[in-house]
Amino acid sequence: MRSIVAILILIVSSAARSEEIRIEIARGVVKTVNLEEYVAGVVAAEVPPAWPLEALKAQAVAARTFAVAQKVAQGPAARAHLTASVLDQVYRGTSDTAAVRAARETAGEVLTWGAAPIAAYFSASCGGRGESAEAAFNLAPGTTPYIHGGESDDDEHAWTRSVKLDDLTAALRDRIGAAVKGMRVSSRTASGRAKTIALETSAGRKPLPAVELRQLLGYREIPSLLFDVKTDGNTAVFTGRGSGHGVGLCQWGAQKRASRGATYREILAHYYPGAEIRRMY
Repeated sequence: MRSIVAILILIVSSAARSEEIRIEIARGVVKTVNLEEYVAGVVAAEVPPAWPLEALKAQAVAARTFAVAQKVAQGPAARAHLTASVLDQVYRGTSDTAAVRAARETAGEVLTWGAAPIAAYFSASCGGRGESAEAAFNLAPGTTPYIHGGESDDDEHAWTRSVKLDDLTAALRDRIGAAVKGMRVSSRTASGRAKTIALETSAGRKPLPAVELRQLLGYREIPSLLFDVKTDGNTAVFTGRGSGHGVGLCQWGAQKRASRGATYREILAHYYPGAEIRRMY
């Protein structure tokens, strides 16, 4: 009898070897593309092709892993396996030499835990400190043993945003039904990211999950949850670091590591400790 690991290897390898993936490039519009062409297109869309090749190769393996995992999860009958947007990973067709080379030189390589492709999360910048998937996505403990959180990087990516309290009130009206008078971070995750916000409102103090505040205000307005906030008159001033959820591979951190001579395998081992790079075809 085949072991579970052997069966998983067969399933994942079969999905990868078919070398096609179906992408929803617009609402209701699905395009079938070669898997390696897709990986090159993600690399070109997600990171600057002028970056060091080893950083591009790390991104290629992460992107391929994410795609193969989605293909396995969606199944062969799925109309589309992924979208071409930030809901999954950004994709656009490309002939960029560096992106194509990164895909070609890592062709078939997938990050696995056991034999299954991992959830290869990545974001632009972790702001100097990675986040755990459990904390970021409210997952059960142990769901992603290959992403610990707390990994250090020197990609600070500092930012400041000022938001009028009237604009905050408008954005949160349906959620809290009161005027916002002030706010502060009342609890944080282990990595230092905001977890809960204490709102001072016309109806008293109200708690709000920080992830919900970011969703309601918009990801451009609040680039990450690694922030502090204070009230200055009629304005809330957010000061923070990072861009995105900070889970898994941090693209700017990978760029800096590659610039210092790290290989793509070393970069991936840093962000997904314990995961194995397995060539599926």
